[in-house]
Amino acid sequence: MNYALMVLFGLVPFWFCVNLGATDSTQINTTIHEVLNSIEWIEVPAGNFLMGSETEEVSALDLEASFRGAMVDLQHTFDSEKPLHQVYLPTYYISKHEITNAQYKLFVEENRRPKPRGNQGQDIWQEEKFAGSQLPVVGVTWFDAQAFAEWIGGSLPTEAQWERAARGKRRNTYPWGNGSPRSRQHANFARRYDGPMPVGQFPKGSTAEGLEDMAGNVWEWCMDEYDADFYHNGPSQNPINLRHRDILYPRVIRGGAWDSGRIFLRSALRFKFFPLDSSHSIGFRVVRPSSKIPKTSDF
Repeated sequence: MNYALMVLFGLVPFWFCVNLGATDSTQINTTIHEVLNSIEWIEVPAGNFLMGSETEEVSALDLEASFRGAMVDLQHTFDSEKPLHQVYLPTYYISKHEITNAQYKLFVEENRRPKPRGNQGQDIWQEEKFAGSQLPVVGVTWFDAQAFAEWIGGSLPTEAQWERAARGKRRNTYPWGNGSPRSRQHANFARRYDGPMPVGQFPKGSTAEGLEDMAGNVWEWCMDEYDADFYHNGPSQNPINLRHRDILYPRVIRGGAWDSGRIFLRSALRFKFFPLDSSHSIGFRVVRPSSKIPKTSDF
């Protein structure tokens, strides 16, 4: 689908978008300034890190999933984590928490955007367990999430940015380290709370750099198209996969959610979802600045 048709059908935002990195109050309106001031940013310094998983790790995951009687065949999902490879990323900033309903509501009101939608197309803010102001916003498509990110001068994280932020420099299995989440102190998962929790409720699940809720609570949209083989032939410098540039092509989601099992909380796990669909368990966070992150208008 070409860009003109995307605009016609309302799939591409055409309002003013702030340049990446612009924070000066003279360049942005009051509402954007209010949202930016409500977001705490964590710096991720430039450098190399190891992304993905080794063959032995993937084999162990296959065995564990079989032992636990997984309802779906996850072998292909785990295989997409191979090979373990080195990636270089320049410095970037990422929001400490997932974007909240309160922050997203300002975006909706300012730009006359549709409200988040549930699995049946309903107004998800009418459901109490998804409506709290400090809950992570869910029910947003990939395009909704990217439009919000552009509005405040940022972007969705690339898959590499997300994994580096979640794993840290030590290639941790989970954001907090390598120990399994055996209590409610690390993350919201496995329907223990029957819905998302307000952001920042699990400080013991934080990364070494201070990011919270990178495992569980809600899945998080990434910029990239999903390609199970991308690690085999993708670039090692600031990689991003937008090879198809197709609005129907699945996008990457990461991190697991409130209704996910423990195995989905691993920071290397890659999952996918269609970009025009929304879910009660998918939200997002934002990165900024990054000079080569594309905008929706590039599609």
